[in-house]
Amino acid sequence: MAPGLLLALLVVTAGASAGLRRYGYRATVPWAMALGVVVAWGSVSMTANIWLEEALAPSLAGEEVTVLATVTSLPEHTGHRSRFRVTVEAVIAGPEAFAARELLVTAYPARPEVEVGTRGQMTLRLRPAEGPANPGGFDRAGWFYREGLHGSATLLDLESIGNGVSAAPARPWRADLHRVRGWLRGRLEVAAPELRHPGLVQALVIGDRQGMTAPEWQAFLRTGTNHLMAISGLHVGLVAGFVGLLSGLVWSGLLPLQRGLRKAAFMALAGLAGAAVYAALAGFSIPTQRALIMLAAFMAALLWRREAFAWRGLMLAAIAVVLWQPTSVLAPGFWFSFGAVAVILLLLQGRSGRPGWREAGSIQVMLALAMLPLSLAWFQLGSWVAPVANLVAVPVISLLVLPVLLVGAGLAALWAPLGQPFLHAGDGVLALLVGLLDLLSGLPVLVDERRVPLAASLLGGVAVLVALQPRLRLGALWVVLAGMALALPMRPDIEPGAVHVLLLDVGNGQSALLQTRNYNLLFDAGPGRAGGYSAGEQIVVPTLRAEGVRRLDRMILSHEHAAHAGGSAGVRGSIPVVETLRRVPAEADERACEVGERWEWDAVRFEVLHPPPGWDGSASASCVLAVETAGGVRLLLTGGLGGLGEAVLMRDVPDGRASDLLVLPRGAGTGSLSRGWLVDAPPRIAWASTDGRGRGLEGAVRERLKAACVPLQETGLHGALRLEANSELEVGPGHRARHRRLWQPAPLPPLRGQEGCTPTPTDETRW
Repeated sequence: MAPGLLLALLVVTAGASAGLRRYGYRATVPWAMALGVVVAWGSVSMTANIWLEEALAPSLAGEEVTVLATVTSLPEHTGHRSRFRVTVEAVIAGPEAFAARELLVTAYPARPEVEVGTRGQMTLRLRPAEGPANPGGFDRAGWFYREGLHGSATLLDLESIGNGVSAAPARPWRADLHRVRGWLRGRLEVAAPELRHPGLVQALVIGDRQGMTAPEWQAFLRTGTNHLMAISGLHVGLVAGFVGLLSGLVWSGLLPLQRGLRKAAFMALAGLAGAAVYAALAGFSIPTQRALIMLAAFMAALLWRREAFAWRGLMLAAIAVVLWQPTSVLAPGFWFSFGAVAVILLLLQGRSGRPGWREAGSIQVMLALAMLPLSLAWFQLGSWVAPVANLVAVPVISLLVLPVLLVGAGLAALWAPLGQPFLHAGDGVLALLVGLLDLLSGLPVLVDERRVPLAASLLGGVAVLVALQPRLRLGALWVVLAGMALALPMRPDIEPGAVHVLLLDVGNGQSALLQTRNYNLLFDAGPGRAGGYSAGEQIVVPTLRAEGVRRLDRMILSHEHAAHAGGSAGVRGSIPVVETLRRVPAEADERACEVGERWEWDAVRFEVLHPPPGWDGSASASCVLAVETAGGVRLLLTGGLGGLGEAVLMRDVPDGRASDLLVLPRGAGTGSLSRGWLVDAPPRIAWASTDGRGRGLEGAVRERLKAACVPLQETGLHGALRLEANSELEVGPGHRARHRRLWQPAPLPPLRGQEGCTPTPTDETRW
């Protein structure tokens, strides 16, 4: 069970128990706890089962389907592609197993003519709701599940309705809502076309962050203020407060309202209505839905005049959110929003009267400190400058920028010139704030980029809260013990002479992490391209942090192909690399990777077996690394070896081919392992880097391995692969099996041995 789901069960259980206890039903508390668990778990399981019935099956990868569909989101148009969400109304042609209703569609090149509400006949190439499965990596399938998407697709063709299709025009409410948002975005662009930070303005007004630049996002992320750029509880609450205050003035001036409705009730209802309108502008995203439910729960508790309504309202909101949107418990925002409110209530406990500016500032600083452990657990990023940054950014955004921009947007909707001064004023303040955040984010000593387990982060959070409570500071020893969970090293304790290997799931590329007791080596950095996608930055670096790696003592790039070296820039930009071996050195800390290179770390021996000096950077010159533990277990990583390179290796290093683990060449073609390799030196197990469709390994190689009785594991099927080696070779199941989730299809069975298998002779001749 995912930690988030377990915590959700505890929330519902505690809420049910507290509610019954409040009204004196103490004897039924155990039944309430059982009911809370059943209801929460049942709602999550039910939504997962329904989603799995409609999600694209792995067997549909690459299949084409023609559907009648409507664009139901704000399209994201960039220089080379467009991306948008569609709702499928009817299937015109396609596999019988296709049952998806909501798809994320990407078009190459960009299709700027596609707008919200565009309806037509679309030909799509399907991609299941899957992604790389690595420790600490982004759970793409989980994101699709949370968003209610059943998969993704590439747009091949878009035609007007016709060809015998006789379906009544469908207008999903989501399309109408996003059409209004798109119209307002257009009005903002017309009213103020020369803003310095248009992406930030759109993010605050309509919740559209597509226009935010990478430097802008990094400035907010590294200073712990990124929550301000997502319309959620803070923004919705502020709008509700603004509308509530204005409605209070209206109530005071209208006698009929005073007779029929008390002031607090009128302000609460008006504030809730204003918050609902603002949430609609944000597209009713899951965070805004959660914020609205929380706000409604607090308003209900206030209107019922319950004493100590704050904690009861928080618990009621948590129960309502879990039941209304079970998938939200999988999102970090769920725990950050509820956790932040709980921390604020805890800090306000025992205070009399409303807090002044000084108290509000201190609460903001304490809140940032309390949220730091959760940030390390969820995002592998903790900013020690966050308290100072939030102390400035929160009031600036909340009390100055947001009201001015909302007024400007409202006026621009009526007449563009009216809103222009307000939009420019808000943009000017944002420019000053971004400059300050850039300055703070440039202090690397104040940014902690590592991952800690959720349990350790919760202990650290408890330590922070205890330390911030004056009445609890007598327990300093317990504070230190709990806080140590954040400071202890997270890397595994590896015995001398042993090596841990992790073959990452990077899609159509390769990357492997080798760890001895005191050293870390990265063999290849995954695929990537300049100015585009980088597996090194998006997959490799998060995995390294999850494994407790703070520094790479050596990085080996087997050859210059983008599938192996493309992600190296992303790795270098995030984690210190002491030295790099590659075919074509380009930097001062790089050396040529050539046969004869040997070194020893913690009684583990490393040796480069290929290529000979003077070879170029082609695949045939790929670096080949042999690793031998103190206990005699031998591992062989072949990079992208093939063709002439394989033949030369077999001739020059005939004994070097022997291995217990053979990491196959990426993209192993028909000729790989065809010269008697598996006859002379069959490994005990073979690993292959493949994508979700099995690309990266030819069927002929699979057949050779099967005929030689060599078990095969693939990253595309099993996720990241892990083993521990010293005197024995301990191979675990893939990451998908180790971390099974409700929304994922059943994983493949664990690797089994080849007992009773008899190698089958082949017609291949030895070299």
